[in-house]
Amino acid sequence: MAKKRRKLGKVEARQARARVRFQPGVLLVIVFVTFAACFGLYLASATSQPDYWEREIAATLEDGNAAHSGDHAKRRKNVTNPVPSSERAEDSRMEEVAFIGDVAAFVNYYKTNSGLVFTDAVTGMAESRMRSIARSLRGTSPKAVYLWYQCPEDLEAASDSLEELVDNIVQQMPEVPIYVLSATPVTDATLTQKNDTWNASLFAMADKLGLHYIDVSTTLKANDGTLSSAYVEDEKTFYTTIGDQILTHIAD
Repeated sequence: MAKKRRKLGKVEARQARARVRFQPGVLLVIVFVTFAACFGLYLASATSQPDYWEREIAATLEDGNAAHSGDHAKRRKNVTNPVPSSERAEDSRMEEVAFIGDVAAFVNYYKTNSGLVFTDAVTGMAESRMRSIARSLRGTSPKAVYLWYQCPEDLEAASDSLEELVDNIVQQMPEVPIYVLSATPVTDATLTQKNDTWNASLFAMADKLGLHYIDVSTTLKANDGTLSSAYVEDEKTFYTTIGDQILTHIAD
């Protein structure tokens, strides 16, 4: 007796159907719940540590300072301090560069560009004024910027303010060379040590920030380190000697 065959369609009809289907919404819910749980644990850990946020902010500031130091390092690569002697430039260079600081008397002995001369005191200079000076310099495009400040009362405050001024100038004109002139010797022997300390801090700052440091002090000193008598009563010789130092020590 012949066996009955099952029809293919019937067999296929009896195959088991998938009962679980992929739902994209479920995956999104899982991701959200996982994120919320991790974030909750993070907040719980942060709030349980009283100094957590202070440490986080400090770490951020350190990272910013490290990046800032990296920018200064790039500027340092071709800087040799103090600037060595060079061939004397023409006096016309004085009209092409900017002067900032205790330069009111100095510019009387050279032809300079009044738009490039700023006699602001460094200690207590407002940041808005620093930005204003930097923007003015960018608009006039000087060949170089010379900073010259005599020994201040508060060395630390003046140093911090001068560094901030430099940062503002660099932000506006990153490629323009900046020169720092040493303070001149003083006539009072009791103040000589403080004056030398100020010059040492200027030298260190120039090296750190990639600036050019010109030593105009040594030429003017007597054997005891005070200002030589040859310059005490002869203002013209005093300032033209400093001008000669500027024009014979050019690194840009």
